[in-house]
Amino acid sequence: MIGGLPESINKYELNTNKGVTSTSYRAFLASVAAGAPNPALLQPYTFDAGGLRPESVQSFELGYKGLATTSLLIDAYAYYNIYEDFIGGVDLYQNPTTTAVKFSVPVNIAGKVKSYGGAFGLDYQVGKFNFNGNTSYNKLNDIPANFDNNFNTPEWRFNAGVGSREIVKNFGFNVQYRWQDAFYWNSTFASGDVPAYSTFDAQVNLKVPSVKAVIKLGGSNILNKYYATSFGNPQVGALYYIGFTYNP
Repeated sequence: MIGGLPESINKYELNTNKGVTSTSYRAFLASVAAGAPNPALLQPYTFDAGGLRPESVQSFELGYKGLATTSLLIDAYAYYNIYEDFIGGVDLYQNPTTTAVKFSVPVNIAGKVKSYGGAFGLDYQVGKFNFNGNTSYNKLNDIPANFDNNFNTPEWRFNAGVGSREIVKNFGFNVQYRWQDAFYWNSTFASGDVPAYSTFDAQVNLKVPSVKAVIKLGGSNILNKYYATSFGNPQVGALYYIGFTYNP
């Protein structure tokens, strides 16, 4: 990976000995594998003469959080962003027909890039029980072919749970279910699909009034289903814990 300033581009002679786009390079390799090399498939990339510019964004947001009733809390928001000079990236291959050298270069994307999304959540109290749930949606649009971006956000997430501070005397609990959609991860280190995953978290609390303390026993991902949050990262399993809190 190199910087997007003209000095970096000139240092590696990418204006005079241009690199070709990754899509066209893969098409060329396919023609080579088929026994009919076709250099005409290669598409050189030309950098903006103005160099890399800061991106700018117009952001519009609308939200609400409040009690619909004495037992129901609503939390919702939506947003819409319009980027100009959005900074993405291109993978280029210099000298593609001999010993190709790969470069990852940040560049501005022409035109406007838009992102939008929102979330909706409920928190409902019924007797000693508290029920909660929320979902969110995030989307990035208008990224041209051959350009990478680091949005790296799943379109959908969902959480739901139930708990009680004291379901019986001195005893409480909380259980949460979390789910995340599959998405494609982009980075200069590695790019690839991140599978969808779901987890259960749980905790039980026991108050011990005689010593002014609370004992907590719980875990995250208690079913020990391994998952990864980004491409190339190690997978995560369960985490179990026990805690003792003293309140003098």
